[in-house]
Amino acid sequence: MPSGRAPDDGAAVEIREAGFFGPIPFLTPEECGAVAAYCDRADRPAPLDWWKGYAATDRSIYELAAAPRLLAPLRRLLGNDVVLWGAQTVTHPSGSKHPWHTDMESAASDGRAITAWLGIRNATQCSGLRFMSGSHRFGLSAQEALARQNADRKTVTDECVLEIARAIDPAARIVEPVVKTGELLLFDGRIWHASRNDGPLGSRTALLLQYASAGMPVPMPVAPGYRWPFQFTASPRVPTILVSGSGRHSANRLVPPPPPEARKGKAMITTLARSIPLPLAEDPVKRWQAYPQFRGQTRTLGEMSCHISVLSAGHHPHPPHIHPEEELLIVLDGEVEVELADDPRGAGSRRHGLKPGMFSYYPTTQHHTIHNIGAQPTTYLMFKWRGGIADMGEPLPASIFEYDRAGLPPGPRPMQMRLLFQQATSCLGKLHAHLTTLQPGAGYDAHADAYDVAIILLSGEVETVGERVRPLGLIFYSAGELHGMKNVGTTAAVYLVFEFHGHAVVALKRQQAKKRGRGREEQLAGRIVGEYRKRGIRGVARKIAKAIRKLGR
Repeated sequence: MPSGRAPDDGAAVEIREAGFFGPIPFLTPEECGAVAAYCDRADRPAPLDWWKGYAATDRSIYELAAAPRLLAPLRRLLGNDVVLWGAQTVTHPSGSKHPWHTDMESAASDGRAITAWLGIRNATQCSGLRFMSGSHRFGLSAQEALARQNADRKTVTDECVLEIARAIDPAARIVEPVVKTGELLLFDGRIWHASRNDGPLGSRTALLLQYASAGMPVPMPVAPGYRWPFQFTASPRVPTILVSGSGRHSANRLVPPPPPEARKGKAMITTLARSIPLPLAEDPVKRWQAYPQFRGQTRTLGEMSCHISVLSAGHHPHPPHIHPEEELLIVLDGEVEVELADDPRGAGSRRHGLKPGMFSYYPTTQHHTIHNIGAQPTTYLMFKWRGGIADMGEPLPASIFEYDRAGLPPGPRPMQMRLLFQQATSCLGKLHAHLTTLQPGAGYDAHADAYDVAIILLSGEVETVGERVRPLGLIFYSAGELHGMKNVGTTAAVYLVFEFHGHAVVALKRQQAKKRGRGREEQLAGRIVGEYRKRGIRGVARKIAKAIRKLGR
C-alpha cells in the first residue's frame, strides 16, 4: 500500500474490505517531537477511570483526537455521531513484540469501531503494525481463534496464525504497512493485528486513539490484558467523549472534554444552572447593585461575563456609554426604559420601554444606558462578551426585542420554538435567540453543542445538569459540554435561549454549505484549527475570512 494516501472515500472502502488503511501523513517531525516530549512528562493528568481514559483529562491528547482532518474519514465510516472512547500512549522497547490479538473492547463492534494508530517516535516498518487482511469479517477474535486451536498466543508463530486465518478465509494474508513517524493508520476494531520492534532506533512510541459510533456500547474490561475469554465489568462504564454529532442516542456514558487552559490567567466558564430568588437587595446609597454570576473565557470567546443588577426607582447607573464588549440586557422585573444615544452627552437620544422578559442588544459602537421609570426597584441581567473581529457580513445593529410570550403557535407539541433573531455581530459569527415552550414531562436527551448557550427560565420548572431550576433561572451550557433538559413541573416552562457561535464554527459551516468538496472543507477546518492553536482567538478572524473568500472564487 503506497504511503501518503489521503483519507478520502477510498479509506472507507478499503477499511471495509481489508480492515485497515494507511499510512496517512498527519504530523510533521517537529510536531511529533513535541508530542513525544509531552507524553514523556511525569506531570501529565492521570487517565479517567481506566488506562485508556487520557482524552477525558488531557486537553492536548483530546485536541489531537478531535482534529477535523481525522474526524472526516471517521464520519464516513461510523456516521455523524462519533465518540472517542480510548486514548493512550504505547511504548515498545527494541526487541519486544506484541502478540496477535483483537482489541477486546471492540471485538464485537459489528464494524462500528475504528482505531487510529499514530507513530510519534521511532516508527518504521520494523516497529509498526501487522494486520491479518480481512480478519475483521471472520466473526471471532484472534484470541478466540487461537484458543480453539490450543495455540499459545505469546509463542505462536506468524505462519501458524496465518494458517489458522486461512482455514477461515483462504484469501487471508499478513500485511505490514510501511509506516513512518508522524504517519497514521486507521483500522477496524475487530481486525487481528500484532506489532514488533526490530528496528535499530530504540523504543517505539505510538498514540492509540479509539472511536466508535455513539450507538455502539463499549464494554469496560476487568483489567488490562487480552486473554480469552474476555472479561468485562458493569461499573464504572467506559467514559466516552462526543467528538461529532449530537450524541442524543448514545449507548455510552458521555463525559465532557477537558477544558482548554485558561489564557492570561482567566478562569474557564463551565456549565452551570441556578435559580435566582427575587427580590434581590438594592443599594440605598449607590442606588445600583450588581450581583456577579460568572466571568472568564469560554471555548469560543476570549472573555464573557454575566451579572444581575438591581436599579433603584427613578435612577440610571451611568450616562450613555460604550465599551469593548458586546452586551445583552434582559429585564427580569420592574419598569425600565433603555436609552440609545449617539454620544456620551445623549445626542440623538432614543428611549424604549421594556417589559420583563424582553431584552436589548448593544454592539461595541452603541452608546447606551438604562432608566428605572417605576416606583420600585427593577432587576435586569446582562451578558457581556468579546472575541475576534472578522468580516462576516453586515453585523447586528443595536436592537430592542419586544415580543409576545404568548405568541408561540398553538398546538399540543411537547416542545415549540420561536426564532427571535440570528445574525453575525462584530465579535460573533452568529448570535441567535429563540423562545421555547416545554410542556410538563417533555425534554431532550443529553448532547453537546459547538457553541456556548445561555438560557433564562421565565416560567415553569426544569431539571438540567443535575440541578432543579425555577423562575427566574439562569442556565449556561459551555461549548462541548453535555447537557439535556426536562420539564419537571406541572405547567409549561417558557425560556429564552441565546446561542453564541464563534467565527470559526460559522465560517466552516458556511463553507460546507457551498458543497465544494469534502477535501476543501477539511483543508479549511484544519487551517482554522491551526490558526487557533498558533494565535488564539484574537487574530484568527482575518485568516478565516480570507480563506473563505479564496475558496469561494
